[in-house]
Amino acid sequence: MTAVLALRGLTRSYSSLTAVDQVDLTVRAGERHALIGPNGAGKSTLFATVAGTLRATSGSVLFAGEDVTSLSESDRARRGLLRTFQHSSLFLDCSVQDNVALAVQRVHGVAHRFHRAAWRFRRTEAEARHRLETVGLAGRAHHKVAALSHGERRQLEVAMVLAAQPSLVMFDEPTAGMSAAETERFVELLQRLPRNLTVLIVEHDLDVVFRLADRVTVLHLGKVLATGTPERIRADEDVQRAYLGAARTDDLFTDSGASR
Repeated sequence: MTAVLALRGLTRSYSSLTAVDQVDLTVRAGERHALIGPNGAGKSTLFATVAGTLRATSGSVLFAGEDVTSLSESDRARRGLLRTFQHSSLFLDCSVQDNVALAVQRVHGVAHRFHRAAWRFRRTEAEARHRLETVGLAGRAHHKVAALSHGERRQLEVAMVLAAQPSLVMFDEPTAGMSAAETERFVELLQRLPRNLTVLIVEHDLDVVFRLADRVTVLHLGKVLATGTPERIRADEDVQRAYLGAARTDDLFTDSGASR
């Protein structure tokens, strides 16, 4: 399968500390690829370096066959590599639909027309409604974002990401802080995403990881410890040892305990 994202010897250091150490990673087109690891493994730093928020100390980031290592986060986003964050960044006093409409406007090059209401643009309005239907928020279109639950705000973020028409989305701890019911709805949403959209996800909830991922990469102390199918990762003794100290591995890597 074609690689959408390829990391080659990617390294990010802070003075004497190497947070990401010579990481090689390939994410295939249409894949759901999860990145996991114990606290301090380097997951967040790797994500930020791939997105362009942080500059790589060495190594390269290839996106859709292009070397984007020197590009800014916004330039990478314009090429179709988008990242969500652990904390929502939404216009709370605007309606749900207008938040999505603004994302649509940016794609169509009319984002500077803030003095005109988003609903005046028929194409914008239609596409915003479509995105909200996709994520299950059509019934909340005219509500203020401030009235949404935490899980619904995450759904709204997905609608806004889809409006930007990316080819790769990086989800950073998307279910953090969600209730069990909200997590279930969010997992079902991600499962419904079209396969022409590639997903790279950092997630602490291993039950979510093993339900969603085609392949899983485990980071430990900034290095890739293992990459493989969820079944292979569950059975990997090195991975189990890496998680010792955080919890019992027989709890972490069984269906009954993965979500704890």
